[in-house]
Amino acid sequence: MAQGNCNVILNNNTIVFNSTQRTVGGGICTHGWSGGAATFSGVNNIIYFNTCNGSDSQYGAVFGGGATSLEYSCCSQELTGTGNITSDPMFVNATIDDYHLQYGSPCINAGDPASPPDPDGTRADMGALYYDQTGIGGAVNPAPVFEMYPASPNPFSSIVNIPFSLPDDGNVKITIFDIAGREVFTITDEYLTSGFHSEVWDGRNSAGQRPRSGVYFCRCEFDGAVLTKQLILIGD
Repeated sequence: MAQGNCNVILNNNTIVFNSTQRTVGGGICTHGWSGGAATFSGVNNIIYFNTCNGSDSQYGAVFGGGATSLEYSCCSQELTGTGNITSDPMFVNATIDDYHLQYGSPCINAGDPASPPDPDGTRADMGALYYDQTGIGGAVNPAPVFEMYPASPNPFSSIVNIPFSLPDDGNVKITIFDIAGREVFTITDEYLTSGFHSEVWDGRNSAGQRPRSGVYFCRCEFDGAVLTKQLILIGD
């Protein structure tokens, strides 16, 4: 939060899992006073999983005049400006505060082209922690495979992001089951292109009701193969 007549410049930040009970924006807040204006701007940021009571802003707010300008940034709420995206950033494991990007994250090579390159010599990534594309054996762009990556956050209380990759185009069915093997909810059953994708489950069943807290299983079916990941829902 910043106050006064100023412009806060935010570049290459990861601002996540902030929550406020006041209507001051979810993650960033600037407040002008004495006729001044406090604004914020910047590039290459990830602003995700933030909440604000009494406001639908998931990224920030300006009080006392002025405007915001965020570009080449990833936010769960759609932003105006060049190069912004709303896709799940695909953190390695937000549960243990590991906010490095997983391979296949939409934030990789998605930063401002005018920004200095990352230490590995590639175009700037979004967020505070870049993805090292030298990789194992120097493979910069390994071919996608059928894989489910760690869900984030997990355990979760409201929504969970389920990232996965496909080696080819084809139909994908993702279903949630409870610990007794009963089907709870079908997240998707559709034809998708090869590459990396992410789906979201809000913890509700097919009737729109929120089931009990506990262990659930996410089953992903593609081209005759099946992968399963465990999810933990907390809070009734």
